[in-house]
Amino acid sequence: MSIRRTEIQKLKTGQYIMVDEEPCVIKSTERSKSGKHGHAKVRVVCVGVFDNNKRSLTFPSGSMVDVPEINKGNAQINFIEDTSINIMDLESYESLDVDWPQDEDLKNKLKDLQSYPEKISNTQVEYWQLAGKTLINRVFSN
Repeated sequence: MSIRRTEIQKLKTGQYIMVDEEPCVIKSTERSKSGKHGHAKVRVVCVGVFDNNKRSLTFPSGSMVDVPEINKGNAQINFIEDTSINIMDLESYESLDVDWPQDEDLKNKLKDLQSYPEKISNTQVEYWQLAGKTLINRVFSN
């Protein structure tokens, strides 16, 4: 699990941040200045990548936060089970068990492949590894 630290004020919408050991995508940021002797604040609204929980946080503008490193790769599907999907990386030939994605479009594509196993050999997935977990991000045919 590779994580780097950066200042909260440098992060923008669409980037990722670690909140309570959960990687989250930033949906909006809002900067505000306090009174005469106060410090500027940054308000961040983000959604968890794996749990889809919405989080709203406020940080002083100079504070450092954890940002997850995202390792992207392509894989082929070995088999699809009811609880997980087994994929194999196309470069390292490493086999990974991945949970079903939250996105409905991806779920429907994978359920279609589960119903018609002969299509699996022509299908690849793009996966992301972040914060020690693996996520299927895209399903595409050769």
